[in-house]
Amino acid sequence: MLVIMKPIQMIAICASMLLLSKCTSMEAAIQYPDKSKRELGISKVAVLTFEIDDAKWDGEFTDAIALQLSKKLPMAVIEREQLSKVVNEQSFSKTGIIDTQTAVRIGKVLGVDALVFGRGSALKKYDAKGTSVPNLLDTVSLKIVHIESGQVVANARKKPGADWSTWKITKYVLGLGLIWSREDILTESSEYDYVASSLIDSIKSEIK
Repeated sequence: MLVIMKPIQMIAICASMLLLSKCTSMEAAIQYPDKSKRELGISKVAVLTFEIDDAKWDGEFTDAIALQLSKKLPMAVIEREQLSKVVNEQSFSKTGIIDTQTAVRIGKVLGVDALVFGRGSALKKYDAKGTSVPNLLDTVSLKIVHIESGQVVANARKKPGADWSTWKITKYVLGLGLIWSREDILTESSEYDYVASSLIDSIKSEIK
């Protein structure tokens, strides 16, 4: 059955699309270690286990970040087992690195160009049956530290809330907010695989 929308409905949909298109929860910033070359100068990285508050799947999220880095950026990622071995041998903390000096020390021992690390918090959501929805991120921050310069060359962050990508706006609008609600969009854009992919996409889009 063909549904013909009234002008007021069309205006409301267009207004929603315009507003939602500005509501992205992902952002990134790039700072080049050698500004004359305008490149990151990174070909090999190690990804330290992310510290996610109130979550037992921080290792899986770390693997998702490593996968997206190797897929979308021209860099090789060393195995997490190799990283863990070096971290243990050198008595470094496996998680919670908050200073670039420690990152540089680990990176030099590993022989990588950069170290990737970060932390975040899980999103607590429940479905209609009251069951907890797993593997959701509320916030997360990611840093890439260039070992040679000791400089944070990339920062990426997921802010609280839904990430209104073009596809998600389209789903919401076509469903008139009834088939896919705002809560559905929030859940989809908080899944850790989606967050990992979107964070690396945001970094990639900033690299000139």
